[in-house]
Amino acid sequence: MLVARRLIALSALLVPLLVPALGGGSDAPSVTRARSNALGGGRAITPPVSSDEIPTLVSPGHGAHTAFHPATAPRELLLTFDDGPDLRGTPLILEELDRRGLKAIFFVTGWRLKGQRPEDIARRDLVRKIAAHGHLVANHTMSHHDLCHNPSEQTAEIDGNAELIGLTTGVRPLLFRSPYGAFCQSLEAALAVRELPDIGWNLDPQDWKSDNEDAVFAYLTDKLAHLKGRGILLLHDTHLASVHALPRVLDWLARENRRDAQEGHPPVNVIDYAAVLPHRTVAPSGLPELLGSLVADTAGSVGRHLH
Repeated sequence: MLVARRLIALSALLVPLLVPALGGGSDAPSVTRARSNALGGGRAITPPVSSDEIPTLVSPGHGAHTAFHPATAPRELLLTFDDGPDLRGTPLILEELDRRGLKAIFFVTGWRLKGQRPEDIARRDLVRKIAAHGHLVANHTMSHHDLCHNPSEQTAEIDGNAELIGLTTGVRPLLFRSPYGAFCQSLEAALAVRELPDIGWNLDPQDWKSDNEDAVFAYLTDKLAHLKGRGILLLHDTHLASVHALPRVLDWLARENRRDAQEGHPPVNVIDYAAVLPHRTVAPSGLPELLGSLVADTAGSVGRHLH
């Protein structure tokens, strides 16, 4: 009986380690490694309008505090979306990413998740869907304020949204993006205390300036054609110009990658958010030692019983 009780106790400890964690969905990726994804498929691409009909969009980047891979590094593309969730645009983007097996970062604003109106509840459900489909939900403040012009709001804007995201998804955000790319010493210090990396960008079609889908497409295909190192793409799931341009851009990139492979040139690999997650040391739990002790004790008991 003593041997049987030890075996039952050991099984009770081992079973939780063998059962996948709940709440992430069957397709949730591991965040311990970066992963390149194959692109392909998609609808036929409509020819872009002539260049004289496309407004010029300029990307200012995010500032020197964001570290990008040098031009000699592999060509990589990280997809990020700001300001949502949006009940029109975000589901379309999720459908497109799911169809291609791509993962992205969604920097959400907390004001869209507050309240008990039907649309508020629907947006919280949408954020849970983003997480369940294996994407990363990250912090873009509560109210989208410039936290360098309003430093007194930093605590409420950062922590309030982090708490709201945690209550909605079950996981507090691991990454932050400063609205307007604002950067200053006080904000840097606030983020350092919270161990929140500020993720910038270097590809920005400024879709908030225009509802012209062709302008977004033309800007991005030109930038991606000349991309060196890592590109962090900033789009807004709240602006339909980007929502509708995204499938066209990904189709174009798939064709370019196939041509590059045939000609022996490096492709642009779409990577997931693991590439920018902070590296943190996990404190030892003592569980392996406990399991080892139980196994040794049980084996000894079985041996004595047999003799």
